[in-house]
Amino acid sequence: MNLIILFPKDRLDDLTYRLSDERADHILHILKAKVNDTVEIGLLNGQKGFARLTGIEKESITLIVENMSDPQPIKPTIDLICALPRPQTLKKVLAISACMGVRNIHLIRANRVEKSYFQSPLLEPENLNRYLIEGMAQGKLTRLPTVEIHDRFKPFVQELPERYSDSYKTLCKLLPDLCATESLQSFYKSYPDHILIAIGPEGGFVPFEAELFQSVGFVPISLGRSILRVENAVTAVLSHIELMIMMKN
Repeated sequence: MNLIILFPKDRLDDLTYRLSDERADHILHILKAKVNDTVEIGLLNGQKGFARLTGIEKESITLIVENMSDPQPIKPTIDLICALPRPQTLKKVLAISACMGVRNIHLIRANRVEKSYFQSPLLEPENLNRYLIEGMAQGKLTRLPTVEIHDRFKPFVQELPERYSDSYKTLCKLLPDLCATESLQSFYKSYPDHILIAIGPEGGFVPFEAELFQSVGFVPISLGRSILRVENAVTAVLSHIELMIMMKN
């Protein structure tokens, strides 16, 4: 954990928090903090700062938060559409997305998605949040991404212009595709405020699905010659966007 995320349920009063789970264990045994040491913390969906360790008990620790400030807004806004992968892969996708500042995650059905994946207990909100928070702690972010699950492919894609009605025409809509020849750099010349990325399942979207995305404005882009696993494709495109931001700043 690079950042200890504090939840409302941890609060004792305005400034005092008590932890008795793996976060306490991390502070004591990984960070090796002692009373009056400080650790970097973030309030869920809120400010970041530091907390001073004020008490160590048998099964819990007590922290007092201090030096808090609002985190810098993440720009551009990034939303991810991802064909629902197998549970072990989904855990990685959630953590990677949260670590790299994705705002919204849409998990969708596609031709090459196993129907059984939609029955996974991992899709329960508390289970999804576990891996999102793991990624947030790694990336030192406090905003919890939203996750929506869509089990009908065609209606979801067709309704995207309405879903993003206020800004759809100006959205940078990307469709990583092994057959594409254009790079992300070709389409990243106008400092987009909002990027929408569609990642297919293992084996990719079938032609009908790729064509439907293109019919609503998605542009095929290349992530290189390698055939990537879903979690690697997510990492690659988010890293590529981060590189473009750094080059333009």
